Amino acid sequence: MLLTCSTRPAGERWSAHPDFRWPAAVAVFRLPVAASQSFAPQAAALLQADELRRAHRYHRPADYHRFLLGRAAQRLVLGAYLGLPPAGLHFELGADKKPRLREAPLHYNVSHAGDWVLLAMAGAEVGVDVERLDSQFAFEELLDYSFSPPEKAFIERSPVPHHAFYQLWTRKEAFVKATGRGIDAEFSQVPALVGEHRLADFGPVPGWAVSSFEVAAGYAAAVAHPAPLAGALHFYDLGGAVLGELYAAARR
Repeated sequence: MLLTCSTRPAGERWSAHPDFRWPAAVAVFRLPVAASQSFAPQAAALLQADELRRAHRYHRPADYHRFLLGRAAQRLVLGAYLGLPPAGLHFELGADKKPRLREAPLHYNVSHAGDWVLLAMAGAEVGVDVERLDSQFAFEELLDYSFSPPEKAFIERSPVPHHAFYQLWTRKEAFVKATGRGIDAEFSQVPALVGEHRLADFGPVPGWAVSSFEVAAGYAAAVAHPAPLAGALHFYDLGGAVLGELYAAARR
């Protein structure tokens, strides 16, 4: 199996006009948490009781709003694609422990960090990860366990080692989220350096692609998907106007 890792050009274009037709490619949405807090009452009205209980377990307001708004955005976007009421969608765990949508084979994945929530949608398996760059994080403790010797050398020789660490980490995590393998002892065996890599077996997909992309200053992110979809990545903003339309449609 072939895994191709790459970095998209800086200055990613995030469209304010999402296309909610069934995705023939991969669609990535970004939600700014702080700027979306005015939608919190509408978000809470969309969630099921168990989701609200999970939201209220977060004691810090930032964590509460990140979960609440991100979970509601997940329902809104999936509902828009399927033409179904977002509040009535059902989520369950598949055999690989990945969350799945009961109503249709529309694949999705969610990640959040700091002020951003990312959602990736595709007609095939997909994984996404975002991390806030933390220069104080002791990433050196993870190098021997989670990275190959060439990856460790790449990070240590980088002009900004913690940037390089997060770039490779998000690629690895997006890939294992897409494949459902999880973060375990195999994490160091997941290649993350730019280029093509041969893997023995990571499921039925013959080839994968992982792309790093720019979310905002101070963040690293990556999306993983089957290789044939590599040329069809679309990036969308879930700004106030789009959210307003989605919440209004959900009330009809």
